[in-house]
Amino acid sequence: MFNPPSFFWLLRHELRVLWRGSILVRTHRYVLLPTFIVAVVFQAVGLLVARLIVQHPVTENIMLLAANINLVFLFVLMFSRAMMASTDVIYARGDADFLLASPIPPNRVLAVRMLGVACSIVAPWLLLAGVLANGLAVCGSFWALAAYPMLAGEALIVAALAFALVVALVGRIGPVAARRAGHSLALFTGVGIFILGQAPRFVPQSTLAAFWTGLLPGQEGGGLAYFFARGLLGQRLPLLGSLACACLVFLFVWVFLAGPFARGTITAAGYRPSGREGVQQARFRHSASSTLLAKDRRLLVRFPGLFTQIVYRSLTLVPVIAILLGKVALGVVVTVPLLVFLAGQLGSFFISVLAVMDDMPQLIAAAPVAATAVPRAAFLASAQASLMVVALPAVAVMVRAPGLGAVLLPCLAGVLVCNLVLGRRFPIPLNRAAFGKSQTGTLLGLVLGVSVSSAWALLSWLILAPHPLAGVLELSAFS
Repeated sequence: MFNPPSFFWLLRHELRVLWRGSILVRTHRYVLLPTFIVAVVFQAVGLLVARLIVQHPVTENIMLLAANINLVFLFVLMFSRAMMASTDVIYARGDADFLLASPIPPNRVLAVRMLGVACSIVAPWLLLAGVLANGLAVCGSFWALAAYPMLAGEALIVAALAFALVVALVGRIGPVAARRAGHSLALFTGVGIFILGQAPRFVPQSTLAAFWTGLLPGQEGGGLAYFFARGLLGQRLPLLGSLACACLVFLFVWVFLAGPFARGTITAAGYRPSGREGVQQARFRHSASSTLLAKDRRLLVRFPGLFTQIVYRSLTLVPVIAILLGKVALGVVVTVPLLVFLAGQLGSFFISVLAVMDDMPQLIAAAPVAATAVPRAAFLASAQASLMVVALPAVAVMVRAPGLGAVLLPCLAGVLVCNLVLGRRFPIPLNRAAFGKSQTGTLLGLVLGVSVSSAWALLSWLILAPHPLAGVLELSAFS
């Protein structure tokens, strides 16, 4: 059963590859113990929240509505991640065409890859939901353990649909465009959830109350619209029906996708992006420094999902813009730590992109240039890219309150210098730009980058605010 090339042998290999590529395994020297501590803390918080839920029970209609909303949001979040994961296992790993050239049936390879994608997208949500489910089970609400099979079933449906869509896109528009579609979907999902979170500030409370009341199930229980929600709440028949539906969708896609999957994989294996004639003529600049700077700028532009990553990290500009426009009753001084934190995060991101995309460090090291020229060009390119994002809001803040520039500008410079030096040594985890490349970076770099950015933001806030805790409470109320 587990002998090559059986289904279970392939599945074990697929799960092993996914596990080896995870952040925790690649940085186990730094984060295994902190991860265990965080898991214990989260479970303790889950127990406290579960106790509060048990002590303050709500009606069945409210529970059905909450379960339905969670299932819908998780579906969208899983789907955006599944599209990128499906593109990676088809094209980025570079082994699917070899497997298809072997005597292994294509449908076996397809089933293993789909199950691998399902496991990778559901794992973090199982950990988060399992914390609360375990807490409720300890408090006597054993129905909460239905979250485990329900989320696994939803992951099967999401993986099957995402795989079908990616195979269709790869066969028609190429893997790069397919991956770009996945990044775009993730961007719209994240921005949409953020906008929904801010809706109470822009929509009247009566309108919101009427909207949520309209979504509540009626006297008949809501019918099929709440079938999966009832399964999440542990009702036996809906739970079994939901799992059966998930298996049927997965099997249906698996049966009809084997042929298109094989053809799409061969198409992806032979895909080569078109180049520009001027770029491929090796036209160097006037000096080595300008050439290295131009190279780093081009690497930043070529990074896949660059726009979506910048937008994610720039969500802190939303409260900055709201404050500058007078939509929120917060002082302009609050914008300074927000901009400082944003600049630090952008600096860590851009320098990490250059660190993980450098495929020829030995060649550059052998070039007749100074040893400091390479990191200096990377620092300059990353700093320029970061300032392009924060320059306009920073100027707007200084026009609105000129006295803030004496703190804002030095803190922006300080957080950029610290995070650029730190990111060069410890890049954050990112996908490398070219397909077929492994992920690099460490979770330690991500933690240190956030810590340094937070420290500089706190420093700027302490300098400007006579009563810092009051402002923090106001900012947390906004978010």
